[in-house]
Amino acid sequence: MKYLHLIMLSFFLMVNGKATAQHKDKEVLSEKARAENFDIELMKDIEDLNDSMNLAHHEPHKSSFKIIHLNFDVSAKDGVPVETGFKTVMMRLIDSHGVDIYDPIAGGGFFMTGGKETPYTFKQSFTYDGKTQHIEFLYKNPKKYHKGLHIIEIFMDGAKIGEEHFIIK
Repeated sequence: MKYLHLIMLSFFLMVNGKATAQHKDKEVLSEKARAENFDIELMKDIEDLNDSMNLAHHEPHKSSFKIIHLNFDVSAKDGVPVETGFKTVMMRLIDSHGVDIYDPIAGGGFFMTGGKETPYTFKQSFTYDGKTQHIEFLYKNPKKYHKGLHIIEIFMDGAKIGEEHFIIK
């Protein structure tokens, strides 16, 4: 019970501490595109990807996981002219301590958003035709994930288009 209280308090502080910055990013999101229909699965090893026993991905995960399998859809906002062409989607993963997870060797780097350089965890490029596009990331963290709340932010064209989170026990 004591740990549950600490997790809930951490979540409250993280959400409230980032509310202003996220609101500003979501205004940019509302003008162009959005990421939705998130599906997150954590795995200990790559062989677990096809293991049907890992379907309980909505349950909190244990701390021994190193691989994240993320699926989501990118779609244009209704009624907005669509900018088609070559697009790059970046995933920014923030651990339970508020630290960005990125490693240039594992596919991470930096991009510009809001006039500042921001780290990303992994990226993927695709040709966007204006229709809903399914995106899939498979990212192997060089280290094990910390226990607690993790935040996934999705960016396209330098603007935040979606966010999801997961908890590791």
